[in-house]
Amino acid sequence: MKRYILTCICCGMLVGGVMAQQQDSIAKMRDAAAAQDSAMQRRSQADTAYRVKFNAMKYSMQKRYQPLNKEFYKKKFLDNFFFSFWGGYNRIIPQGGMNLSGGPEIGLSASKFFSPKNGVRLYGTWQSANRQSDNEKWNAYSFGVDHMFNLSAAFAGYNPYRMFEISTVEGFGLHLASLAGEKKTAGDFHLGLHMKLATGTRLDVFLEPGISFYTDDIDISGINNWHGYDIGFNARIGMNYRLGTFAQRGSMETGEENFLDNTFISAGMGLQAQNSSLAREQGLLGSTGPIFSVAAGKWFLDLFGFRLSAFGSYDVWKANQKTGMDKMTLYAGGRAEVMVNPFALFKKDARSMRWGIVPMFGVELGMMKKQDEQDVVSKSYTGWTGGLQFKYYPTDNLAFFVEPRMSFVPYTFTEKTVSGKVNEYSFMDKLMNVSVGVELRRPTRPQWQQLAKLRGDFKPYYYTSYAVGMTMPQQLNRPTSRRPGFIIGTAVGRQMSPLSGVRLGLDFNNAATRLADEKTDRYTFTSLSLDYLFDISNWAIGYDPERKFGTEVFAGPVITHRFEPGKTYLGGEGGVRPYWRLGKQFDVFAESKLRLYTQRYMDSPGGKGTPLQLSFALGTSYRFNPSYRKNLVESGFGDGTLWGNTFISGGLGFQLLGGSSRTMDALASAGPTMNISVGKWLLPYWGLRFSGFAGISSREKVLSEYGTFTDKRTMQGGIRVESMFDILSFWQYDKDRRWGVIPMLGLELGKVRRQSEKAKVSAAGAAYAGLTAGLQCKYYFSDHMALFVEPRFSRIPYSYRDVNEEDNYVGPRTTAVDNVMSFQIGLEFRRAGGKDLKELAALRREFEPYYFASWNVGANMPVHRVKYDSGSGLGVLIGLSGGRQFFPCSGARVGLDYTALPGRNGTDARKLISVSADYLFDITHFMGGYNPERNFGVEILAGPVLSFGSEPNKTAFGVEGGLHLYYKLVKGFGVFAEPRLRLFTKDILAGQDSSPVHAALSVGTSYRF
Repeated sequence: MKRYILTCICCGMLVGGVMAQQQDSIAKMRDAAAAQDSAMQRRSQADTAYRVKFNAMKYSMQKRYQPLNKEFYKKKFLDNFFFSFWGGYNRIIPQGGMNLSGGPEIGLSASKFFSPKNGVRLYGTWQSANRQSDNEKWNAYSFGVDHMFNLSAAFAGYNPYRMFEISTVEGFGLHLASLAGEKKTAGDFHLGLHMKLATGTRLDVFLEPGISFYTDDIDISGINNWHGYDIGFNARIGMNYRLGTFAQRGSMETGEENFLDNTFISAGMGLQAQNSSLAREQGLLGSTGPIFSVAAGKWFLDLFGFRLSAFGSYDVWKANQKTGMDKMTLYAGGRAEVMVNPFALFKKDARSMRWGIVPMFGVELGMMKKQDEQDVVSKSYTGWTGGLQFKYYPTDNLAFFVEPRMSFVPYTFTEKTVSGKVNEYSFMDKLMNVSVGVELRRPTRPQWQQLAKLRGDFKPYYYTSYAVGMTMPQQLNRPTSRRPGFIIGTAVGRQMSPLSGVRLGLDFNNAATRLADEKTDRYTFTSLSLDYLFDISNWAIGYDPERKFGTEVFAGPVITHRFEPGKTYLGGEGGVRPYWRLGKQFDVFAESKLRLYTQRYMDSPGGKGTPLQLSFALGTSYRFNPSYRKNLVESGFGDGTLWGNTFISGGLGFQLLGGSSRTMDALASAGPTMNISVGKWLLPYWGLRFSGFAGISSREKVLSEYGTFTDKRTMQGGIRVESMFDILSFWQYDKDRRWGVIPMLGLELGKVRRQSEKAKVSAAGAAYAGLTAGLQCKYYFSDHMALFVEPRFSRIPYSYRDVNEEDNYVGPRTTAVDNVMSFQIGLEFRRAGGKDLKELAALRREFEPYYFASWNVGANMPVHRVKYDSGSGLGVLIGLSGGRQFFPCSGARVGLDYTALPGRNGTDARKLISVSADYLFDITHFMGGYNPERNFGVEILAGPVLSFGSEPNKTAFGVEGGLHLYYKLVKGFGVFAEPRLRLFTKDILAGQDSSPVHAALSVGTSYRF
């Protein structure tokens, strides 16, 4: 029983525990379920709240686009301030019988946005068009104010560097219009769209089409317009430049971007031809003319750039075969073009490429002047233009390019018939041109900063230059057969800084014009110019002393004198001068130059001359650099002074006449010639020589009025400018070399006088410019003196008229070319230098002045303009003289001489007594230094002379000059030879064949006391 009760109690306790545990589990489960229900309820409430605030569009775009506004800077007045420039096209819709053509438009504006959406713009424009009925010019100057509303900022948030942006434009304008001398004012209300493409941090390009509603007076139509208003439209393309504070692209920090980064400037010249239907009759090449252009641009992206150009050109559009005159068309204006670099699509760093092919397309705004049969048609135009530029970069910032281009020039022409009917024609000039040029690209910022440091190393220097080329007048009505002339010039200058320099230039040139009788009239000019030179290479791409290639632009006043008839002209000149440095001292250059005079400097048929002259020349330049000169001096070349390596020379010989003007054998035409030169060797193998020369030749033998044969003469005189090249020194320089072989080439400028068909009639002198070449072979028999022989050839083109003053006869103009071959023997005196000059200078103190006496005998001959076969023999000359040598280089003497000339045709001999006073200059001591041991020397003599002759001229005054070549035999005694020329104020001897010019050659002895 107890066991049963105990068992029951245990079971009951177990069951109770289990039940209690089960109840606890159930309670926990109930509490957990309640908590779960509460959590689910809260979650449900949260989900309900979340679903209410959920925006599917915002959720889907949250990682792609956030319309957050950029910061709008407005702390300064210049913040969000823009300057704009544009060009475009405008047209007023015809109303009331008034029909204006479309025309160009140019505008400037200043804009400011006061908020991200709203801005104000103040602008000014110039518009132009033509009245179709009579081709009268219509011009309008406009000023106005616009409101601009940024649609992109309103709908998509403010972002000043958005790639593409659209704004509305609405505003009012005031116009001042003029047409055929009548002026009117008008107002307008206009609407437009400003579509902007952001190409840089500060710069944008834009396109802006618009429509305008004008009051009635805008087209000056009077009462013909019953509408009372006019409607017009325009299209503009331009650029905005932003001022003030800004942020860099992709950054929230403000910064600076240099506008000049990725900019460039370029210049080109070439040929233009017209492919229009009216111009094809003379052929494509027959219409060619020159073209010049300058440009500035900027690459905003590697793919995209923009370029502004100014150009001038002309071509032939019609040739008149009857008059032999071309009808020209002149074009001038500007271009705005978009550039595309296709290589940027395939290469990450397009700037590093050496080659480039750049297509360009844009708008051309210009003026056209077309020479018609009776008048000049003047038009403004707006046309399309496109080109393709092929370029090569030999250096990082310099490129050479070839640029073919096509331009379309539309214009209208109005013709009035006799009946009063007006016919209107529309034409299109299709212009094709090819230019070659150079482009200068601004260096990257690190390169620029490095180059800026080199400016402190620049040292100013002097230089001299020499150039030769061709020149041609520029005119609308030009001769069909054009003949370019020669130009030769020399200049001295100073480069004051890496950018600036000045130079003084002297040049000679000639020009030709065609006459109605199909002959050519030539004019010769000499000009003096003063130019300021600006080195555009050092300005655009930085100063680098090691740079070989560069380009300078220059401008300045010029004064020009024209020979026969003498007249002086004032003007200005400008041009481009690319140069290439061959060494530290030596440059070569090309120079294209345009001169504009205040009046027509050259005549042409019908009095339509021209004030314009274009020239192109090639030349050399020598820079006086102290360091390089020091290196040359150390090698034995020169003495480091300006006078080092200079020389003076003189020669005598004979010349022969060739060419179409000669009617006798070459040997029979022989006559005397002489030459005096000064020069300098700038390098061991290259130098310049300036010479004065004179020569006489016979060209034809005729029967005179006395029954004897006479020679008709041709006389030349002038200057030569020549470049010398020492072949042996170029191969190997040796300062002790005795021999020299030197070819020379240059330009000869002078005057030729040619006797006419009658012996007494002399042709008027004609100035000329010709080419000359020679070969000098010389031997230095001492350190400072050389003996040389010099054969030479000169080609002399000129034109002349036969003139007979007695009959007042002036013949027709005749063109001629003389080929002059000459052979001279002479002496050259080379300047001593270095140690030799210092030692010789010390010997001057040992010089003691002395007296001397001399006698001489020789021959004297009048130099006749007409050479007779008889009666022109030599006369006997006997003379005495005495003088004093004051210094090694200077002396003076007084002379007395007697001359007896044979008479003509058996007449009595003519006698002449002369008294002279001469100054003597010892050129040997001057050039080579005074050396008392020197035996041979040359003196120059000059002074007045008084002569007594026979009737009818008993006395005459004159001057004489010549050379005194002496050789010392023993102390105090020497021999000499003396060629001499005298010029009297009148004919000193009687006879119709007399002459005021006398030549003499004598030899003698002298004794020093």
